[in-house]
Amino acid sequence: MDRRTLASPHHDFRPLESRRGLTDLASLARALLLASLCLAAMSHSSVRGNDPLQGRPAEEPPAVRLLAQQSAPRLRTRLKLTGERSPLAPRNWPRIRGGSGAGLGGELPLAGDLETAGWAWAIDLPGSGHGSPVVHEGRIYVTSANPETAARILSCHALSDGRLLWQVDREATQDHHHVQNSLASSSPLVDAAAVYWSWASGERLWVEALDHNGQRLWQISPGPYVAEHGYAASPAVWNEVLIVPMDQDGPSSVVGLDIHTGRQLWRIPRQTARTSYATPLVLEHDTPTVILSSMAHGLTAIDPRDGSIHWERSCFPRRTVSSPITVGDLLVATCGEGGGNNLLVAVRPADLADGEPAVAYELERGVAPYVPTPLATSERLYLWGDRGVVTCVNPVSGETHWRGRVGGNYSSSPIALGDTVVNVSAEGEVVVIADSDAFEVLGRRQLGEPSRATPAVADGRVLFRSEQRLFAADLSHR
Repeated sequence: MDRRTLASPHHDFRPLESRRGLTDLASLARALLLASLCLAAMSHSSVRGNDPLQGRPAEEPPAVRLLAQQSAPRLRTRLKLTGERSPLAPRNWPRIRGGSGAGLGGELPLAGDLETAGWAWAIDLPGSGHGSPVVHEGRIYVTSANPETAARILSCHALSDGRLLWQVDREATQDHHHVQNSLASSSPLVDAAAVYWSWASGERLWVEALDHNGQRLWQISPGPYVAEHGYAASPAVWNEVLIVPMDQDGPSSVVGLDIHTGRQLWRIPRQTARTSYATPLVLEHDTPTVILSSMAHGLTAIDPRDGSIHWERSCFPRRTVSSPITVGDLLVATCGEGGGNNLLVAVRPADLADGEPAVAYELERGVAPYVPTPLATSERLYLWGDRGVVTCVNPVSGETHWRGRVGGNYSSSPIALGDTVVNVSAEGEVVVIADSDAFEVLGRRQLGEPSRATPAVADGRVLFRSEQRLFAADLSHR
């Protein structure tokens, strides 16, 4: 039974003669017992502690601005997610946050007690970095860098036991990067044909495709790359087009490459503002669409076949790091800065006024995350804040359901597993909370070293990447 039904103040307590099945004293006793249980459920709090953010009642914070709803009829579209959870768990995890970029890991939660269950396996990686792992047909691909030589490394491991199957090392320079960045923060991308990865070296970007045995298929440099905080963007793929974002401090562009040869198919010149680290979002529409996010352009919808622009909405006054997601008829994305002056914008692409989508609502400082990408489940939108405060909102209106403090600092993005939400702090703590109408921490576990990579889910296992190690945990078999 839905928790909201149990705890609803409008539960049906009409006179007994008007309700079926309560015609004797035994039934009456059962009804009174049920009433007492409902009242207990209403008063019970699943949150403990003295933190003022824990157990905060649902309210709309001052940061919420309902823009389009002030002049438009109430939105009645039933919430639908473009990326649906699989019956059990995804077989493959081809890009950061999974195949649709939605972070949905299936219906099975982690097996056993998180704090006491052992790892299925844990291994040392050949280098250090923050790139998130991806998986294809039982093989894990992860990026790292040699801290002494600066060589960029792509390694392939068996999902069954973590053993190293092969690795390639590419000579590179010891480039400057932000303290929270690394020389290997970009995540690879994998499909049935190849694994694709990118890195910056000596103010130049490199993109390479390898087959599943580690043999090079092609390597190109799509152009110069200059960024104050270093490189960390990840590519995306639509059919046979690899989309490489190059929104940087220097001359910016987005490039479409042939996945078989690396040949440039198209290039979109872009205005230059602060470097963007957002991964493009590929939408499965009748008309192929890829969503780009940057400070200079806001949200841009392009056709991956030829790079033509469907529409553009300028809406971000600050840098974009998290990636855009879809929630029903809305596109949701954020921008921000290190001081916490963040902004979340939800736009409605179907409502194109003067050639750009209408803004449905905005969530401002204190609610919107900067680096972690939001997560939408069937009924809720989770905003996992960089400083360890999670906000759960109505995904259609932006109205706050609850806020809770999990502690720590975060660069990785949350994923959904069954009826739970999982993330990893920069300090290396795995945190599991309930996907629920109430804030509840279900478990914690330490990785033993810092982590800024988003977990991956494939074939019954969850992968956690720390700076220099890779861990596998089993999913429940229920």
